[in-house]
Amino acid sequence: MKQHSGGKFHYAFLVVIVYAIALPAVFLFSNSFGLYMVPITEELGISHGAYSLTQSFNEIVSGVLYFLYVRIERRFKIRYIITAGAFAGALAALLYAVSGNLPMIFLASAVSGFIWPLFSQVSVGNIVNNWFARKGATIISAMFTFSNLCAFFTSKMVASWIDNAGWRQAMLYTMWLILAVTVLVFLVIRDHPAEKNLKPWGVEHKDGEQEEKPDAASLPGAEFKKALHSPKLYCAYLWTFITGLIVYPVVYAVPAHLSKVGLDTVFSGDVVGLFSIGSVLFLLPLGWAMDRWGVRLGTTLCVGGYLVAIASLLVITPQRTFLGPVIGLSMGLGIILFTVLPVFMRDVFGFKEYSKFMSYSVVFRTIGSTLGYPLLNFTYDITGSYNIVFAVFGGLSVVLLVLGLFATSKKTPLWVETRPGF
Repeated sequence: MKQHSGGKFHYAFLVVIVYAIALPAVFLFSNSFGLYMVPITEELGISHGAYSLTQSFNEIVSGVLYFLYVRIERRFKIRYIITAGAFAGALAALLYAVSGNLPMIFLASAVSGFIWPLFSQVSVGNIVNNWFARKGATIISAMFTFSNLCAFFTSKMVASWIDNAGWRQAMLYTMWLILAVTVLVFLVIRDHPAEKNLKPWGVEHKDGEQEEKPDAASLPGAEFKKALHSPKLYCAYLWTFITGLIVYPVVYAVPAHLSKVGLDTVFSGDVVGLFSIGSVLFLLPLGWAMDRWGVRLGTTLCVGGYLVAIASLLVITPQRTFLGPVIGLSMGLGIILFTVLPVFMRDVFGFKEYSKFMSYSVVFRTIGSTLGYPLLNFTYDITGSYNIVFAVFGGLSVVLLVLGLFATSKKTPLWVETRPGF
């Protein structure tokens, strides 16, 4: 008799629930970090320019770790990697809390650079791929939907801590909260269902049959060396580079652009707030749609949302304030391009060397973001307008669309699913 592993509560759901709870707790440090800039620079007498260099250093550390992720994964369990990423958040918060000069801020920033590479997207993708034979896109979408929803409240909570207790005490509160979820992550999360004598959720299996820990070499998927000869590899990595180049640099420039065209700060704040609302509204149904019809539908809709936002930014004026919600919600859809990256890379390259393909993709995306911010802002300094770069980025989003469609084409796939029951 066969039974479906999704017929009763499966340990896989406990794993993702704990991970989903841990995400906003750890990101309480990184996502709310902008709130700390003014009190830190004022108390320590550091210029904003010098302080921004510490964040650039953070990006460099993260980029190196993304590049080394595959080697790290070969030596340590994913469970330990995730735990280390969460612990880095707690340690960084402590270092910031006791910092008294710029070198200490650099050290704290370097430690915080461990958070995203070890704790977030590559590791999330690995855990979901290992524990779920079906509905992976929906699961990842649900996790980050919950994280985005929590972001509404955590930023206000951190702001309240800073106002009432000071930035150093706020860092210590953050440290204790992250330490608590770090312990929870270590106790609950496991790399593979075999560690709990289970099969991945969604696999059909016979009664009493247990899952063996899969050998990476036996998993279906493309091999990196062979993929180097396929244009799909270069299209996928160019896709991730352009995503980094055009998405968040524009997101962070929106308030300044709206101010430049004559709209007030309150209006800008409302638009920016709609970014998160848009992501929350679209992310879960988009994950369900990708599981049903494929990742290319999701990436196409996200690029479409981004294009609508760019077009609206180019024509918005104080007489066209109705475009504000359009910009906010459509850019919220565009931002999901970052969230769907694990699903995109799995769809193109499969499972065999997933960590290698995924970690390198985030390196290219980081390079894109690193170039996108100065490109946008230096062009503004020269021309006095963001419109030129917005228009160029809009054109690049069309290129992004074409690259995504080619990379995910099923006419010449780089891999096929061969596992029974998946």
